[in-house]
Amino acid sequence: MVKIGGECEPDVVTYNTIIDRLCKESDLTKAFGLYRQMYSMGAINDIVTYSSLINGLCKVGALDRAEKLLHSMKTEGHEPNVVTYNILIDGQCKHGEIERAMELLHSMKSEGHEPNVVTYNILIHGQCKRGEIERAMELLHSMKSEGHEPDVVTYNILIHGQCKHGEIERAMEVLHSMKSEGHKPNVVTYNSLIDGLCKHGEIERAMELLHSMKSEGHEPSVVTYSILINGQCKHGEIERAMELLHGMKSEGHEPDVVTYNSLIDGQCKHGEIERAMELLHSMKSEGHEPDVVTYSILIDGQCKHGEIERAMELLHSMKSEGHEPNVVTYNILIDGLCKHGEIERAMELLHSMKSEGHEPDVVTYSIFIDGQCKHGEIERAMELLHSMKSEGHEPNVVTYNILIYGQCKRGEIERAMELLHSMKSEGHEPDVVTYNIHIHGQCKHGEIERAMELLHSMKSEGYKPNVVIYNSLIDGLCKHGEIERAMELLHSMKSEGHEPNVVTYNILIDGMCKHGEIERAMELLHSMKSEGHEPDVVTYSILIDGQCKHGEIERAMELLHSMKSEGHEPDVVTYNILIDGQCKHGEIERAMELLHSMKSEGHEPNVVTYNILIDGLCKHGEIERAMELLHSMKSEGHEPDVVTYRILIDGQCKHGEIERAMGLLHSMKSEGHESDVVTYNML
Repeated sequence: MVKIGGECEPDVVTYNTIIDRLCKESDLTKAFGLYRQMYSMGAINDIVTYSSLINGLCKVGALDRAEKLLHSMKTEGHEPNVVTYNILIDGQCKHGEIERAMELLHSMKSEGHEPNVVTYNILIHGQCKRGEIERAMELLHSMKSEGHEPDVVTYNILIHGQCKHGEIERAMEVLHSMKSEGHKPNVVTYNSLIDGLCKHGEIERAMELLHSMKSEGHEPSVVTYSILINGQCKHGEIERAMELLHGMKSEGHEPDVVTYNSLIDGQCKHGEIERAMELLHSMKSEGHEPDVVTYSILIDGQCKHGEIERAMELLHSMKSEGHEPNVVTYNILIDGLCKHGEIERAMELLHSMKSEGHEPDVVTYSIFIDGQCKHGEIERAMELLHSMKSEGHEPNVVTYNILIYGQCKRGEIERAMELLHSMKSEGHEPDVVTYNIHIHGQCKHGEIERAMELLHSMKSEGYKPNVVIYNSLIDGLCKHGEIERAMELLHSMKSEGHEPNVVTYNILIDGMCKHGEIERAMELLHSMKSEGHEPDVVTYSILIDGQCKHGEIERAMELLHSMKSEGHEPDVVTYNILIDGQCKHGEIERAMELLHSMKSEGHEPNVVTYNILIDGLCKHGEIERAMELLHSMKSEGHEPDVVTYRILIDGQCKHGEIERAMGLLHSMKSEGHESDVVTYNML
């Protein structure tokens, strides 16, 4: 302050201090008011004044005004310094204007202002944030060649950027480079690398790096341990995560709420709800206060394991302990209630959250709409859509996708189309999922031409169809006997660069088999193999079924041997198809041999397997053997069903054994199988 005529007048330092504070608080109107006042008070603004104002403008994104002010200060004879340029470059980077930031670097150099390590760090950070790792590396080489020594911050920025974009090996190379150049990494460096390794599933290497940093005298922090614990949990290594918790404690590192949240989440995701609850009690007893995230994780775990009442108890507990639930907590509970069919209780919870001042969001409404749709309450779901709009909550593409799926599932294709038009007219852009749902719905309800029109529409609107869309269309065409068009669509998708998958081929092979095109189906099997697409058990089961239905039992058996020799393990469905084929062609003994084969290979028959064989034996008059098979299946722990008894009752009746048929009826009733009109008609 300067004393004039007995009074203290503010000087440039005073003005600069106040202007800087106002700029930091984004109060630019007052800041510029003081800037103009300085002249009248005789305090001449300086580089600090301009730098503060430029910083304020950059902070609010007024980059053009900031640059104009830079030119003003130059014309007024104030030479900007490296700090001024750093502020502007940082502002441009933070608002995504990387090219302009690079231009400013060249400008400052051409004007004789030497950038410093901070300048380069800002720019390297900007490039990394935008995923331009190569350009960030070029900047590192530039600064070195110009004699600017990078510091640990420079290397940390680069390593973090590399890890974030999956360049783990290059990040490790940067670590070795910085060490060889005499720069000591710090805990931040190691944390970035350990986090990168964990996120890419390289837990062992992350653990090795922990040991390395310790052996080099770098003390890990609570963040280091939290990263590793989270990584172990995400990869199912819960016990090792727990060991790390004990390890960090024994080394004097106190876990925090983030550490416990990772462990609790890991336990919940692996179904260990009790252990998760124990961790909650442990953290409390150790003086660590759980937060809203802790409770939300536990509530989610309880809901996902069907423990709705315990989830509700946790909500009351957290409230009574002074922890305020948020919209995420309520969304989890509402979702849990809806998934368990408790729509009314979910609605009560919605009213409760509103009355407590928690505003539902688009996710809340989408959960409700999904719940209503899944329980067939489409009209109520539509009412909820109107309610959310009237309350000022804008639906998103997920909301519309849920409703469109609900309408399609109910066969309301027209109403689903109306919803598509509504969302577009309201400015909500459909996504590939929207079109997937629509096309699948159209195909399922026989509207193949309209489904094809939708494919062309989405393409013309710039959406790339995916393999799921093509599979729906190919399936629709096959089911309507349009095998040629289905094949044309296969060629189309390939020519457009969309790779078919095993499901695509299975659909086509199934379509061909069902329409008697067995040879073409076999050719398609060879084509898919030659193109590098591996058939699966479903492919072979479809073909075996096709051969059996056309009486080609030997070829079906050859396919079984082929799939085994290629390393494809048949399943119970494969064997059921073959056993059924053998039975239908009178080869009962071979069918029985297949039953023994599947058992000896470790494939457990199911009730369908036994029903096929019992039916085959009955149809060939071998009632006693059929009864023996019934006792066999029971002794092996396979429970007969109403179909089993119906087959046997019918067989006994057809062979005049009415008393034995009546005995079977009493047996099925005593075992809790309800007889039906078909069974009584047989008797």
